[in-house]
Amino acid sequence: MTELGAGLSIAVPLSIGTLQWGTTPIDQHMINPNGCITEHTALEIVEELRKNKVTFFDTAEGYGGGTSEKRLGRIASKVYPSSEKPILMTKFLPTFWRFSHGCFERALRASNRRMGIDCCPIYLLHSPVHWRPIEFWVEAAAICKKKGLLMALGLSNCNADEVRRAHQAGIKFGVPVVVNQVMYSLLDYNSEKLRDMEKVCNDLGITIVAYSPIGQGLLTDGLTPERFKTNRPAKMTGLTWDSLEVLRESLRRVAGRHGKTMAQVAINWCICHGTVPLVGCRSAAQARDTCGALGWKLSSEDMEELDRLALGRSTLESPRWRRALFVVFFGCLFATSRALDWLGLARPERLALTR
Repeated sequence: MTELGAGLSIAVPLSIGTLQWGTTPIDQHMINPNGCITEHTALEIVEELRKNKVTFFDTAEGYGGGTSEKRLGRIASKVYPSSEKPILMTKFLPTFWRFSHGCFERALRASNRRMGIDCCPIYLLHSPVHWRPIEFWVEAAAICKKKGLLMALGLSNCNADEVRRAHQAGIKFGVPVVVNQVMYSLLDYNSEKLRDMEKVCNDLGITIVAYSPIGQGLLTDGLTPERFKTNRPAKMTGLTWDSLEVLRESLRRVAGRHGKTMAQVAINWCICHGTVPLVGCRSAAQARDTCGALGWKLSSEDMEELDRLALGRSTLESPRWRRALFVVFFGCLFATSRALDWLGLARPERLALTR
């Protein structure tokens, strides 16, 4: 059992991401290279996850303009009985045109409505980059907690100082800060800023939710030199095949010793570091493979070897202007996707016909 705080706990240390569960034309042609998954496939994924005691799901108002939230809410209500209600975690996107506590509350109410719930278990601040200080949004969360709209606040992409400030503000205003969702994998671990953030989270009892634990495909068996050439994350970070191959070879050896896949080892490595890995799934087979990372642990020798060879390319090292650019881009994408949903162009059954 993993305790998250605010009375929330999960049976197994795994969270499932739904970035690719949106149903707008943007999701169909831009976010998902292979097209949107069908409603039936999403149902199969969640059924497989429930068999493995997974009850922690992540979404955001920005994923498909809220259509990912709608789909997650629909599917979760079908698969999980009321006696084992899953934790649905979503996010507030602090676009620069949102500037008040009222903006925060309206967004939260809309997310709850889309997910079919009255109170969000964990509501995340999607980015700390805004002209309002992070303490302002923590206060907004505390106001919403008093109204019964959320149980706890989470952070996303926050560095050590931002985590510390948010935690202090949470104590002041009366809302628990329970998680920080950051990119965390063998590609990031030896970043000084990541390690500083990890120490602060551990000291304050804040759980790290580790997204991209398999490095967006860079830490999997299926990656070849040919596929590496077209890998977008590799291009964006300036990674070369040579700089990655030593780590991948070690990962391959460890996987062979345990009879596991490289991806399962990479996910288990995150678990052994006390984080809750966040993994995206597009099929029941992927969900099954992901759950193969549960129920066992890497040895201390395995961990020492992988820790030593880990890279240090954390997003926390990115300059503030680049992080601000992400908020602007994602905000525009969110607004466009919301408009498409409002126009009736985000129906899952309609998109399934275009695949």
